[in-house]
Amino acid sequence: MSLAAKIAAAQAAEAECQRRREAIAEARAHLAAEVKRTATPGRIVLSGLALGFAVGFREPKAGPSLAGKVLGGPLFSMVLDAVLPGIVAGITAAAGLQEPNEDADTEDAQEPADESEAGDDAEATRGAA
Repeated sequence: MSLAAKIAAAQAAEAECQRRREAIAEARAHLAAEVKRTATPGRIVLSGLALGFAVGFREPKAGPSLAGKVLGGPLFSMVLDAVLPGIVAGITAAAGLQEPNEDADTEDAQEPADESEAGDDAEATRGAA
């Protein structure tokens, strides 16, 4: 195989790799958009209620399961006590960062574009009263 053939094969492989990376990025973006669109609070609560109801019908096992031994131990309890507050604080902080941006967008849309329009609106309300 000549050097030119090897270079052409390498370039073809690079182009295929780039095409696959773009397809993966597009699939991730589509998945994120679908999760945001479909994961509404009502659906989450409804699915939690349905799963809880279904699990309530299961017959309990005679002894503790492996998950109960591992997840119910004192070590796991200590890890949850240490990690859970940080997770909740992170989620709260992330939610707090998103809310001001949304509020700013709505405030910008409600403010008049020109100061003269604001004055005209104030005079119109005074004249109507």
